Amino acid sequence: RAAAAARDPFAGSDAGTLSPGAAGEWVISGSHGAARVARTAIPPLLQMRGISKGFPGVPALSEVDFAVYAGEIHALIGHNGAGKSTLMKVLAGVYQPDAGEIAIGGQPMRFASPRAALASGIGIVYQDLSLVPKLSVADNISLGREIGGGVFVDQPAINARAERILSDLGVSGIDVRRRVMDLPLAQQQLVEIAKVLSHEPRILVMDEPTAALAEEETALLMRLLRGLRARGIAIVYISHRFKEIMALCDRATILRNGQRVQTVTIAETNESELIELTIGERVESFFRHGGGAARAGVPALEVEHLRVGRAVRDVSFALRQGEILGITGLLGAGQNELARALFGLTVETSGVIKRLGKPVQIFSPKSAIAHGIGLLTEQRKTEGLVMPLAVRANLSLPSLDALRRALLFLDRRVEGERASAMSAQVRVKAPSLETSVGTLSGGNQQKVILGKWLLRDLDILIFISPTQGIDVGAKAEIYAQLGELAGAGKSIIVVSEDLLEILGISDRILVMYQRQLLRTFERADADEERLLAAIQGTTS
Repeated sequence: RAAAAARDPFAGSDAGTLSPGAAGEWVISGSHGAARVARTAIPPLLQMRGISKGFPGVPALSEVDFAVYAGEIHALIGHNGAGKSTLMKVLAGVYQPDAGEIAIGGQPMRFASPRAALASGIGIVYQDLSLVPKLSVADNISLGREIGGGVFVDQPAINARAERILSDLGVSGIDVRRRVMDLPLAQQQLVEIAKVLSHEPRILVMDEPTAALAEEETALLMRLLRGLRARGIAIVYISHRFKEIMALCDRATILRNGQRVQTVTIAETNESELIELTIGERVESFFRHGGGAARAGVPALEVEHLRVGRAVRDVSFALRQGEILGITGLLGAGQNELARALFGLTVETSGVIKRLGKPVQIFSPKSAIAHGIGLLTEQRKTEGLVMPLAVRANLSLPSLDALRRALLFLDRRVEGERASAMSAQVRVKAPSLETSVGTLSGGNQQKVILGKWLLRDLDILIFISPTQGIDVGAKAEIYAQLGELAGAGKSIIVVSEDLLEILGISDRILVMYQRQLLRTFERADADEERLLAAIQGTTS
């Protein structure tokens, strides 16, 4: 009976209803009882076969097969440019495929527009929010489907519906009458998810949904997605965060250079294998081998008894020339505030900072730059770059004084030559130097930030979460560049909560705990177990 039901669970008067059972199972109920079958024994809810899509001079997808079952969370993995977004935009009706076919529930489909895809039960939560900032939370959730008659809308009913939808999702603490623009980014993301889910999609695509979420909101989203899976919704989960994928997803499909590499069952693989499938190399190839050779003599930077408001208490350390110094700790341990204080972004500081053995005053980013210190912030879109400007202009910004002729006019020829050389050095992938930096991938934006400080020729570079939100291919390039910079004598601080990253690139590691420096590890003495213990306050 189970086999017959698996072939066609809805066939015949006895087929009854289909509902999620235990993990990986469907329960088929009818007048003769219930049968349990593997969900993968049922035809996929979404089937994409032989999807190809190209743009002028650029083949984006080549004969990609992709299938997702009802009641499954399926990860879609690949570095930036691998084809993930293009494949989902074909599904959403944004792009028309050059070849291939899409079937939903076994029925061939072709979507002429995103509206048509949404009407067929496909909901997509994009990383770039599609909310109207000046409208309220309730109005955004009901946009285009307002309750009312004639020219009037029933605002109380719209508000009540929004409250019900958010409550059903387990989201509390959001006033549906507030304008979206007045909400924190994490809450805006939750409103975006609620807006899409209000359409009750059968297939839900999540594009980097936790990028803007803190730990608490991420845990809420995980519970929400597991609940949706239990209701039989097919979920496509796009993320660069492999730990989330391992904890949440059932299967994963890896794309590389517009082609499907492999589809794996998460329970039968591990994080390292996923990374290797994604980049085509072993994980060990990411990192430095043998570490750097820190130069003897006066340290490049010394910090003595530094305090930063209530965020950092009595921290002392030295950064050697030619060294990569890793700083890690739990979220809120003070490492980010420490890094920002060294760049003059925090006023409430006390203690001593020495540059090449001499005390210096760093009270602003301008003074930090004057002392040869640059910061690669984790907030690259709001603090690191001017998004509407071209790659060339962003690369040149910190060096404008050196590029002026007669103190008045910018030497465009010299600017172009230096920006072009730096773009090639840090391997920025962009159509041209005049391309708006806002159109680039996260990894390439991060390379532009690195390039602008290298063009300014600073000796100390401070990175906060240098690979946050970028794919593993771009990570490997960033790690290689850090090693090259240290080898050339630059002194580097990397602040990261990713222990694998810190272990892989650092010569020494500082561990922060409750706003203080708890322990210093030489690289040879550190491993993941010891770091995990230290960031939780264990000193032995």
